[in-house]
Amino acid sequence: MIIQAMSALLFIAGLFLFFNIHPSEITDRFKKTQKKKRRIRHITGKAKGKFTGTIDNAKEMLTASGMGGRITAYKWAAVILAAVGLMIGWALNNLLVALVLAAGLGCSPLIVIRIRTGDYLRMLHEKLESAMSSVTNSYISSGDLIGSVESSLHLIPSPVDNIFRQFYSETQLIDSDVIKALRRMRERIDNRYWRDWVGVLIQCQRDRQMRFALSGIVSRLGEMRRVQMETDTAIRKQMGDYIITVLIVLGSIPLMGAMMPDWYAMLTTTIAGKITLAVILASVLATAIWVARLYRPLEGGDKK
Repeated sequence: MIIQAMSALLFIAGLFLFFNIHPSEITDRFKKTQKKKRRIRHITGKAKGKFTGTIDNAKEMLTASGMGGRITAYKWAAVILAAVGLMIGWALNNLLVALVLAAGLGCSPLIVIRIRTGDYLRMLHEKLESAMSSVTNSYISSGDLIGSVESSLHLIPSPVDNIFRQFYSETQLIDSDVIKALRRMRERIDNRYWRDWVGVLIQCQRDRQMRFALSGIVSRLGEMRRVQMETDTAIRKQMGDYIITVLIVLGSIPLMGAMMPDWYAMLTTTIAGKITLAVILASVLATAIWVARLYRPLEGGDKK
């Protein structure tokens, strides 16, 4: 069965080479079709489909976490993993398992994206607290926002420092309107405490006494991070237990097959056994996606 699957894949690859068709040509046509659908949806105001919304959310998460250049790599990984899932199901002569593995393994890059985005957001919240604290302390002391940002640039960690450098450059070289520059800066990070903090900075341009309220927002951000760290500890423990459970469930199948060949034959050849195996794999993949959604921190931003 595996030899037949490999032969089919080699035959398809030969057709691509014979007709001089590059896979990128197919993906480019698909992209053009998707762009047309987005335009129509934007004009008519029609809501996104669930699948389209999931893909768009994944792209937004990668772009927000500075990994926008890897979108194509994740797409190809999804295609390859889906093909591998089909081949495994084909090798087991189980159509349901093939469909489940193709869908589940094809969605596995989304799990990786959510986990990596969660790690990035945790790092961003830590850097954000440090940057907001540095600028706040300087601004409370001097009352000069531009001077406070300039004097704090060497203290602000990356990647948050680029946002403040851009704000400083805009006010010094492009437009001296500080309020407009602050409004643009506020939209560059999707974080509730960041928006509140920049909003108070905007009010400070009319009433400088409002700057004393900035430290309270920074304190709330720090408290939120401490609560998040405690939650992360509990989540990581639960994830460890989940991984062990999955390994036990999946590992018991070949183990029981070695101990009871008749049971394994029933699982892989009868209709009831094939359905049972497909349900088990579907449950594992569905719970994996659910666990990955829990891992991504939702505090401080809009929930996806």
